[in-house]
Amino acid sequence: MEINHHILWLWLKELLGFNNKKLLRLVSFFGSVEEIYQAEDFSKCTFLTAAERAALTRKNLRNAWEVYGDCAENQIGILTLDDPLYPGLLGEIANPPSPLFFKGHLQSCLAGPLLTVVGTRSCNGYGEFMTREIVAALCCCGFGIVCGTARGIDSFVCESALQANAGIIAVLPFGILSNHGTQTRRFPDILSKGALVSEIFPRNGSHQFSYHERNRILSGISHGTLVVQAPERSGALMTANYAIEQNRDLFAVMNNACPEAAGSNQLIKDGCYPVTDYADILSVYLPQFGNQLKEPAASKEQIFSLQDELKEEQLAAFRKKHGKHLTDAERAVFMLLSTEEATTDYLIEHAGLPLEVVLQSLTSLEFKGLAVSCPGSKFKVIL
Repeated sequence: MEINHHILWLWLKELLGFNNKKLLRLVSFFGSVEEIYQAEDFSKCTFLTAAERAALTRKNLRNAWEVYGDCAENQIGILTLDDPLYPGLLGEIANPPSPLFFKGHLQSCLAGPLLTVVGTRSCNGYGEFMTREIVAALCCCGFGIVCGTARGIDSFVCESALQANAGIIAVLPFGILSNHGTQTRRFPDILSKGALVSEIFPRNGSHQFSYHERNRILSGISHGTLVVQAPERSGALMTANYAIEQNRDLFAVMNNACPEAAGSNQLIKDGCYPVTDYADILSVYLPQFGNQLKEPAASKEQIFSLQDELKEEQLAAFRKKHGKHLTDAERAVFMLLSTEEATTDYLIEHAGLPLEVVLQSLTSLEFKGLAVSCPGSKFKVIL
């Protein structure tokens, strides 16, 4: 009986401890996953451990079938390197993930030019402003956006792309069905027009190297990568290095001399495209994607005015939806929070509650994914 090739990829992925490089080497050695499954002698595969060679001969597909069924039940697609719908750019990198799991409208997102936008969790106000301004304008130009799901720059990228009703691909360092608190709350909004992507089994959490491995997907799936702000050592710089290795366009926002941007400023010194405005990026891709890209129909001021109006509507709906499930103290603090950062002093003064009650409420709201802490003992919501 012929076995679904996705089952065989899942079987090998788990059997090899999710070591993607070793998996690709094994497939290259035999020619296909089907040939691996039919084989009985793995003695020449010296790059495998003795335990792995023994496991290959047992042909146990039970766990692979369980994962496959879980994906089918939850409408999670599986793409492997031998699938014609596998993202073309991603398939060109040195270590393309296979299998790749996705949920949502991945193929429509892949149809146009994609830009990955990354940066530090601990960005300053300038980093947030430039992220929102550039992403909003690029979405109006016709770009699809790729990002992570961490706090800081990732959050602002995600917010701006969603507000612009653009296609967005969120690349996860954990399984699509795993529970990671505040990071998963926005997934329904992303899925309305975009997609979630991960190489991690759907119900598995992150592991020691999953963020490192996720970064190669962030850069590899896009035509270019923009670094808004990055310290000297950060995951954003790792993504930038992958973009260079993968021969992708690399952009960095010009910042003043601040610790939050020491790494991204160095990228500019090293020769990447310096960016002060969305037009610096648009001009690079217009010759290649002229039929899919355009100058924004509205001015930047109009774009941000529309964004502000939409944000107020979303904030009101957000408060109405979640406020009714809170305690009186939590609700008093929650209703004071907005997308702008608020200090604890402000919250204490306007909530009319003791310090310890406000802090307890903020801790509870954070745990529920309804508030996030920012540098300087400040708090906000992320829609």
